[in-house]
Amino acid sequence: MKKQISVLLGSIMLTGSILTGCGNEKTSTENKEKATSAEQKDVSNKSEKEEKGTVNLSKVGQKAKADGNEAELMKIKEVNQTVDIAPIKYTVKDMKIIKLNKVNKSMTEFLLQYTGGNKLPDDLNYIQIQYSVENTSDQNVDFYGLQKVVLNNGEQLDAIGNDFIWESEDSDSKFYGKVKKEGSVGLIIKGKPEEITSAKLIFSNTVNPDGYETITEEQQAEFQF
Repeated sequence: MKKQISVLLGSIMLTGSILTGCGNEKTSTENKEKATSAEQKDVSNKSEKEEKGTVNLSKVGQKAKADGNEAELMKIKEVNQTVDIAPIKYTVKDMKIIKLNKVNKSMTEFLLQYTGGNKLPDDLNYIQIQYSVENTSDQNVDFYGLQKVVLNNGEQLDAIGNDFIWESEDSDSKFYGKVKKEGSVGLIIKGKPEEITSAKLIFSNTVNPDGYETITEEQQAEFQF
């Protein structure tokens, strides 16, 4: 079902973009900046344009419409910082808060799986995190990516079970040598966009698939909007 919704909407809701017959929008200067190392903490503690024809939602207030759906960009932060979970490098490109002003029947039925109940909330917002991830070594590595997102308002979001953006890499945790992947995570939030000022990202450990021993413990990094 995730795949069907992703195909149905193209780039509009799921990546904060809208398809157009025109040319590309210029990529922002910030987007081109080299990613820097993010402040991060070991949290193990023994517990714990774009492609041609696509216009990106890059300014607050911009809207995208397709197939009876409408998305509006409420917040954006160009992050371009890298979290080191050796030998994995996870780069957070940007974070966005997007409001779904209108959703068609298919999208409504799909999103109800992630909100519960029989009716979508009047204010339907989600956080989108765009990323790239790279195995910098020749060895094979198991890495399950982003695990949790903790917002400053106290919401803790399950980035594994509640990510409604479908991508083929989601089901593949294996990195066979020097592999690069990229994608987006989409998580519905309960708080209002204006309340969200920061997001703490919790990443899985890296594991040697041969002996299943941990290479690097879980890591976390916090970013401000």
